Amino acid sequence: MLLFNTSDSLSFFSQTKTCPYCHHDDYRLQNQSRFLRFSIVPMLPLAWHYQYQCSHCQHNVQLSIMQLPWLEKLSLIKYFIGSILLIWLSIYFYTQHLDELKAKQAILSQPQAFDTYLVHADKFSNEPLRPENLKVAQVLEFDDQNITFQISNYRYKRDSGITMAMRTSLLIQKDYFSSKTITLPRSEVQRLYEDGAIYDVLRPYAYSLYGGFVMFPPRPKPLYEGLKLNKNNQQGIIYYKDGLFPEAFESFLLASKEGSQWGQLNTAQMYRDGEGVEKDISQAIYWYQQAAGQNNHKAKVQLKELCLKHAC
Repeated sequence: MLLFNTSDSLSFFSQTKTCPYCHHDDYRLQNQSRFLRFSIVPMLPLAWHYQYQCSHCQHNVQLSIMQLPWLEKLSLIKYFIGSILLIWLSIYFYTQHLDELKAKQAILSQPQAFDTYLVHADKFSNEPLRPENLKVAQVLEFDDQNITFQISNYRYKRDSGITMAMRTSLLIQKDYFSSKTITLPRSEVQRLYEDGAIYDVLRPYAYSLYGGFVMFPPRPKPLYEGLKLNKNNQQGIIYYKDGLFPEAFESFLLASKEGSQWGQLNTAQMYRDGEGVEKDISQAIYWYQQAAGQNNHKAKVQLKELCLKHAC
């Protein structure tokens, strides 16, 4: 509430003087200025009114601002506290607004997948104008020239409806977005933003907006993925059990070249024993070393035994 108010000066701003009229020792500075205030906060002075007055004979003398004691002059700033605070808040929120606009422009110029645009459907996707004219568009793909969006199947009358949909994670529900996409040149997206067809641009943080998911978080990597078996090495084992040593060797060699440590071990053994291939100790040592380099314990043991008989 804005009110007019008057205020009496605190006595310590000036010492008690002797009244020049009745010589009584209660001659004090009084402040009866009027100022505008909001609740109890002074906003702006309306009229300065200072005087010395005797409480005994009521004799008074008006004073100008320049005639005031220096402590009282310093205290005049209190009448502008509300205005100063109001100006500071205005500057602060205006700066915040400029920073927000700058951030939105950065999102437009450097798009990322799942950036979320709030749009007027009639202007953005050329749909018939209805009372429920607000939609959600989400970035799917982009390159140096174009941006591809998926558009929500749902329309909203107010922005609060979109906010609620985000809070409740509706954007990741099946069929929330249409299977049809819209691809627009970047220049056209910028124009739509400047024209207000795109009225807000949001970037998900931690896969969410307003506390709700707007994109699926990645699935956590399993703690144990199980033993990865090389298909060629497994086929070689089948051939070997059936006594088809040349075929087994070819399969083991393919697995070895694919980086399978067990394929490398089996290849080394067949070179060592001359099964399915001509015996070649140097090749056996080479493939043992490849498998041992992958911390294959069996390869390390057999390589050590082989090196006792042959130069490695």
